[in-house]
Amino acid sequence: MSAVSKIPVEVSGASQFHKAGITGLGTTIAFLDSGLAPHKKISNARILTFRNFVNDSITMHDDYSHGTHVTGIAAASTIGIAPECNLVILKVLDSKGHSDIGIFIRAVKWLLIHHQTYNIRIVNISVGGNTSKLCCQDNLINTWIKKLWARDIIVCCSAGNNGPTPGSICAPGNCKEVITVGSYDGLNFSSAGPISEEITKPEVVAPGQHILSLNTSNGYSIKSGTSMSVPFISGYCALLLQLHPTLSNESVKKHLMKCAYNVPYLPYNMQGAGIVGLDRLLV
Repeated sequence: MSAVSKIPVEVSGASQFHKAGITGLGTTIAFLDSGLAPHKKISNARILTFRNFVNDSITMHDDYSHGTHVTGIAAASTIGIAPECNLVILKVLDSKGHSDIGIFIRAVKWLLIHHQTYNIRIVNISVGGNTSKLCCQDNLINTWIKKLWARDIIVCCSAGNNGPTPGSICAPGNCKEVITVGSYDGLNFSSAGPISEEITKPEVVAPGQHILSLNTSNGYSIKSGTSMSVPFISGYCALLLQLHPTLSNESVKKHLMKCAYNVPYLPYNMQGAGIVGLDRLLV
């Protein structure tokens, strides 16, 4: 482990809440990413289903490593934010980390059909596009993401790593309804808002630099990016829903922003409400 690495459970302060039994038990997070490699820190019993929208493989795997790292931040035992939440793994990235709009939309359609079956309350999307079309708020991906939000599903998306240029957040992070997450320690890469004169993104920020999590070899690795920031917030949402399971997605979004601390060195269009404090959120 590197001296500069950040262990999610420690940097978030979640460990004190785990000791009190607040672990995300009973909540389900769906991850749209590159899949998940089997790992000793995630029990098979917690993985409700795996679906591969890239090819026909039915064996759970991760041939890009991104999804395993992201999932571990939110959900790994010992180091993760919500170590007892349930997981739904939807593979939308291939072995090179690529996807296309059609694959992504198929996964969203699956969620719209099956979210109640698996009690999916939270969707973690640490992927996004950066084409000029997707950097406009009105695009096909956001049209489908809005359908998830309309079903009262909490959707957490990465701001992207195209910052700090203003207006550099693309789909689905530029969807008005979702909770867009930037990196408070990623001043040189975390994408910035605004999206329009009326909409400023991100809503909140979380750690994103040198984050330690799981790798595909049953061990650990360190990665940086707003992809790593999103599962902090997804994990926070799981903890919050364990305490208050009837909260709507709109209420959760408001709670997160209300319980955030301002980051003095970051402009508003890179942090929104700031760093979410679990000591404020889980009361």
